[in-house]
Amino acid sequence: MKDIFTPRAYPCRPRCAQKQDLSRGGERELAETLGRGQEIRQKYAEWLQGYNWDYFTTITFRSPRKEPYCALKHVWGELRKHDVARAFLGVEPHQSGDLHVHGILAGRGEGFRPEIELPWDIWSGLFGRFGRAKVEACNTHEAVAAYCAKYILKQQHRVADYYGVYGNKFAWQGGKL
Repeated sequence: MKDIFTPRAYPCRPRCAQKQDLSRGGERELAETLGRGQEIRQKYAEWLQGYNWDYFTTITFRSPRKEPYCALKHVWGELRKHDVARAFLGVEPHQSGDLHVHGILAGRGEGFRPEIELPWDIWSGLFGRFGRAKVEACNTHEAVAAYCAKYILKQQHRVADYYGVYGNKFAWQGGKL
């Protein structure tokens, strides 16, 4: 009779074997993975810095959300009502496991109509629909871009890690510095 607990016959390794691997050299693999995550964050930050951004936002949902894709779609739908032409949005889990969203927002650019609404008008819409919200003017493009990019791979082991790039190609083409 086959031994069902050998790694060849049992496709999933038990947790105790995974912990053992970490103590036998898995630290190197973990360090490499974290290094790749940092490199990807840096690339996203560099890419985002090539664009003009109007506002930074944080949205915390009044009703707990567990599904990141739907959370981002609903936030983007609300932002479009306020003439946001493009956005980079990232989902982060709270300690409770509920989600909140961080993002950077931009309008169509100077002289284009309709212009992006003022921060307090966007805040009012987000607060009314979702709950706690913050909308602030961008101080520097580099700081805001780096801050948002860190949410892409901040906690790789969580299911809720998710981000989205929103807006059509014209909004992205016209927003370059």
